[in-house]
Amino acid sequence: MSAHPLLSRALGSIRVRAAVYFVAASVCAALVVGQLYGVIEGQARNQVEAGLDRQARTLARSLVNGGRDNANATVAQAVRYLTDTRVVVRIDGIDTIWNVPAGRTYAAAQARNRWASVTLERMDPISTVDRRVLALVIAIGIGAVGVVAWFLSGSLTRRLRNSYRELVAVAGKVSEGDLTVRAAETAGEAGIVAKAFNRMASQLEIADSRQRAFIADAAHELRTPVTAIEGFATALADGTARTDEDREEAAETIREEAVRLRGLVRDLQELTWLDLDPPVERAEVDLAEIARSVVARYHAAAAARGVTLSGPRDGERELGWTDEGHVSTIVANLVSNAVSATGEGGRVTVAARVQGRDALLSVADTGVGIEPEQLPYIFDRLFRVDGSRRRTGMGGSGLGLAIVKRLVTLVDGTVSVTSTPGIGTVFTVRLRGVRSLRPGRPGAVRP
Repeated sequence: MSAHPLLSRALGSIRVRAAVYFVAASVCAALVVGQLYGVIEGQARNQVEAGLDRQARTLARSLVNGGRDNANATVAQAVRYLTDTRVVVRIDGIDTIWNVPAGRTYAAAQARNRWASVTLERMDPISTVDRRVLALVIAIGIGAVGVVAWFLSGSLTRRLRNSYRELVAVAGKVSEGDLTVRAAETAGEAGIVAKAFNRMASQLEIADSRQRAFIADAAHELRTPVTAIEGFATALADGTARTDEDREEAAETIREEAVRLRGLVRDLQELTWLDLDPPVERAEVDLAEIARSVVARYHAAAAARGVTLSGPRDGERELGWTDEGHVSTIVANLVSNAVSATGEGGRVTVAARVQGRDALLSVADTGVGIEPEQLPYIFDRLFRVDGSRRRTGMGGSGLGLAIVKRLVTLVDGTVSVTSTPGIGTVFTVRLRGVRSLRPGRPGAVRP
């Protein structure tokens, strides 16, 4: 195996990366501190040299004022106060008096006054330390930092490894179908990951529960018409239905249940197709005309139940930019439910209007209404009122409102419902961003 894969594997270790990052951060911090130290040292040097310059000028004046004969005494007195400073005195250009403190020059200043010249040199406080020893100490310090970083990173990675090992184990159980397990939510980044994982597992559990309930309800709905068809077909085949009336009743029941079964299968297919996020084909449409078309389609069924069904007036136009097929299906399902829920002598009213950039479609009925505790669930697939599996009064396959909800989502809208038991129900669909395209405005800008 080449060195490159080995290096890649080593750098892939959390512990190695943590140690490298820690040492790199320490080196960067040392470099920054070194630069700051250089700046501070430069400022200090300037201040020291300014002070030495003043002291050198003062000493030069004192030598001249005291005379050549008293030069030694003058310098000796000054040296007592300049213990960390090298003092060199030249008289008439000749080095006459000097002291040599141990160390290297840190800062220097020179002053001349007539026949006396004074040089002061401040000693470096660490100049007595061998530079190689200092470099060795620094290297040892960096090495010690690396060792500490290695052990700290080891402790960190052990905790992370344990946390993620547990998370992997939980994920494995979820992948095997156990959606009830949850990861331990600890403090820190691993805890954040565990919380996100638990939220995902909870959503999967809810979705799985809903899917199982939906499959059970669908199986029940399919079994009911199939059982009826099988029973009456058997009666026709074995001669149990002997009279013409019995045979006619059996044939009619088979036809009705077949129609019901076909409708249920059709709705299941449509809902499955909608779950695949089909494309939304937007075009300029007349929302009022869509409502009138749906009203005309269900007029006969409403009249047969003694229900008055009305829509927008002829000539009324509400133009927008949306998917005509999806909107037509939304209105049709709402009207079908409204007619089924309304008794003889009742009314169902369909309205469409554009409000700013949004479109509002409403279907109002004077039917049986919906109980408040049932409202949050009416858009669920195959929702039932109680254990008797009786429908919510909406009729049909029990999937109509679920299809409405999915279609409204696809066309970027919302659907809401208000209802009073015994008085009626109003479904309102808001389509966002449709934008009004008023008649008589050719070439209107589309959204």
